[in-house]
Amino acid sequence: MTPWTALPASCVAAMAAVLAAGQARAQEITEVTWSPMREVVFHSSKFPSSGTEADRQILRSIWARELTSTRKSADGQPLPAFALVGDVQRGGRKVVFSMFSAAGTDRCEDPENGAQVTDIYSVCSLRVTPWPMQGRQVADLPGYCMIFGTQRDKSRIEYAFDAGESLLRLRAIQFGKVVPACSRSLRLG
Repeated sequence: MTPWTALPASCVAAMAAVLAAGQARAQEITEVTWSPMREVVFHSSKFPSSGTEADRQILRSIWARELTSTRKSADGQPLPAFALVGDVQRGGRKVVFSMFSAAGTDRCEDPENGAQVTDIYSVCSLRVTPWPMQGRQVADLPGYCMIFGTQRDKSRIEYAFDAGESLLRLRAIQFGKVVPACSRSLRLG
C-alpha cells in the first residue's frame, strides 16, 4: 500500500488544491513586472546617468543635505555622488524611494574588497518620500542593497509594486542573477 492510497480521496483532493494554490501564488510573484531603479550621478561626467532631469531635481531636494556636504578630492574637485530612484503611485499620490552613496558619507556599508570577494552591492538606507514633500514625514529604512556604476544589463536594483496590497518589492541583479539576500519587500502605509 502506497502512502497516497492510505489517505481518503477527499484528503488527497484537498492537498492537491493547496498545492495548486501555492503554485499559482508563486507564479503570481514571479510574473510581476520588474523595473530597474534609475541611476542619477552628481558631480561627475565620467559615470552615465539613466535618470531623467526630473529625477535629478527630485533627488536634489530629497538629498539636499548630503549633496551640499563637502566631498572633495585631494586636488579640490568634488567627488561624485550616486543615487538610485524609483517611484510609484499610491492613492493618487507619488511615492519616491531612493538610495544615496558618496565618498565621505556613512549612509552605506561598502562591499568588501579582495581577490575572493564577488559581491558588488553596498548595503544602504532606503529613503521613502511622499512627493511633493511639503513637510511630510520621510522614512529612512536600513538594510537595502544598492548597485551603481556598473553595466546595468547585468547588475542593477529592480522594483515591482503591487498596488492592491500596497507592497513594494526590491531585488538585486548581480552578474545576471538575483541575489536572494537582497530581496526585500515593504508595505507602503
